[in-house]
Amino acid sequence: MNEIDILNNAIHNLEKDIPLKWEWKAVDYNKDIGIDGELDIVINNQKTVLLVDVKKDVKNHQLFNILNYNNKFKNFLLVAEKLYPKVKKELRENQVNYLEGNGNVYINKDGLFLYIDTNKTAKAQKEKGNRAFTKTGLKVLFQFLLAPELINHTQRNIAEVTNVALGNIPLIINGLLETNLILKLNKNEYVINNYEELLKKWIAEFEQTQKPSIFKQRFRFQNDNQDWRNIPFNHEKTVWGGEPAGDIITNHLRPERFTIYTKETNKDLMLNYRLLPDDEGNIWVYDMFWTNNMNTNTAPKQLVYADLMITNDKRCKETAKLIFNEHIQPNV
Repeated sequence: MNEIDILNNAIHNLEKDIPLKWEWKAVDYNKDIGIDGELDIVINNQKTVLLVDVKKDVKNHQLFNILNYNNKFKNFLLVAEKLYPKVKKELRENQVNYLEGNGNVYINKDGLFLYIDTNKTAKAQKEKGNRAFTKTGLKVLFQFLLAPELINHTQRNIAEVTNVALGNIPLIINGLLETNLILKLNKNEYVINNYEELLKKWIAEFEQTQKPSIFKQRFRFQNDNQDWRNIPFNHEKTVWGGEPAGDIITNHLRPERFTIYTKETNKDLMLNYRLLPDDEGNIWVYDMFWTNNMNTNTAPKQLVYADLMITNDKRCKETAKLIFNEHIQPNV
């Protein structure tokens, strides 16, 4: 559905629960700053004017911009075809008005209070047949983000670098072409259409599809006073991600939750780094899904950026923005 279809569907479903009159005014010239139009609604003879941003759905890493829009625009309303429960919870906690495609709504402005969260959401249709967004495809996309020139290497070389079966490579590239995330310049040459858009798409799919599948176990430090920076990781096999990596890169974040990517076994982590298994521990360990040959104790900056953006922590998202602006964007 396009933006107008999403809006109409959401309003019509809201009308099933609440009698109202409404009028939509598109505001094309504001599209680049987060507003798609003005929605005037009248309930019990009370008119409320809302400035609307329409989206298909909202992932955690997009919340930072939405909160900024909410602070910038008076009577801001987010309209989305689908919103995940934890996203809706954070929106309410930050006093962000929203309307979901199924008619679920939270509006608390100028004496008007609406809150419905009982309508069921239709299951989203997955992108059928698009191999770019499977767990295997996401591994390849990640390597394209790290080294965009890799997309023009031979398919055999791409398979070797990504540790993916050769037969998957043409299917993944075709999937990227179908979504216009890459463009074909000629018979043998491709280019990433929009790096930032590809990164956002990868982050969204990484959060939902890949990251849960590579989770190993939670741990805690054996010594509560452990200086995490002095732990002697074998960098080829184990690196920091998330908050500790963000602090190493920017010196801007005091870690509270520790993320580790590793190729070592749980036993190795316990013996080599004095980590203890603990289901309530503050260390989350994931499988390293790339070959680390950068001689650094942090995951690649694109992955660290993703880890920080998909949290619900404002500190993390601010640090992620620093990493993007200072270390990713300049090299695109």
